[in-house]
Amino acid sequence: MLRPATRAVSSALALAMAVCLTASTVQAALIDLTPVGNAVNSVGSVSLAALQNDPAGGIIVGDKVFTGFSYSRIGDMPVPSDVLVLGFKDPDGNWGVSFHGTFVDLPGGAFSDALIRFTVEVDAEAAEAGWQISDAHLFVGGAGVGDESFLTVDETFLGKNETLNAYISTIGPGTNSQLSDSTIFMTPVTKLNVTKDIFASAAAGGFLPARATVIDQSFSQTLVPEPMTLALAGMGGLAMVAISRRRS
Repeated sequence: MLRPATRAVSSALALAMAVCLTASTVQAALIDLTPVGNAVNSVGSVSLAALQNDPAGGIIVGDKVFTGFSYSRIGDMPVPSDVLVLGFKDPDGNWGVSFHGTFVDLPGGAFSDALIRFTVEVDAEAAEAGWQISDAHLFVGGAGVGDESFLTVDETFLGKNETLNAYISTIGPGTNSQLSDSTIFMTPVTKLNVTKDIFASAAAGGFLPARATVIDQSFSQTLVPEPMTLALAGMGGLAMVAISRRRS
């Protein structure tokens, strides 16, 4: 029979093992897809289907953590298993994600639409140091449309007024396009809920689809001083003013 002290030790050990196992399980659910060196994209990828089927799943890209993926589609847009998610680094070195798939609307039918949602946040270490997300950047690649057709990518952020829009259109004379966009948030945050809508419409009598194959997303950040740091800086400034006045 175990003595009370021995039972207490055994219970503590069991609890510690359970905590370690839980922590390792959560950590294992996050896949590191950080591009290496000067690479734009990660070597590996994960399907959007795998991410949305795992509630605890997500990816790590540099100092950003992406979780809570969901996806829905209408018309000719790809099924989630045919959309790959890769780690991404933009030309300015900001971390993000790439969605690679055949986002398309074929001629002769109704429009097609795809909706992607996810959450991005600064990792715990960077957040503790005071870093917050200040900007968002959108890039669309592999885009093309036939006559009288268009494709657009609209992006919104829960609780924010700022939006992103990229598009290519041949409705009317010539071709109009804006295949990248960026926005600066009035108030930086450590976490963002992102909604990305991909809408495509190919002319009913045309021969070419309206399509895009790569949608890149990155986020930049800024160092936000803690209130106490700002207060100390303000007090220091007032002290310098007082000293200057005394000397004069």
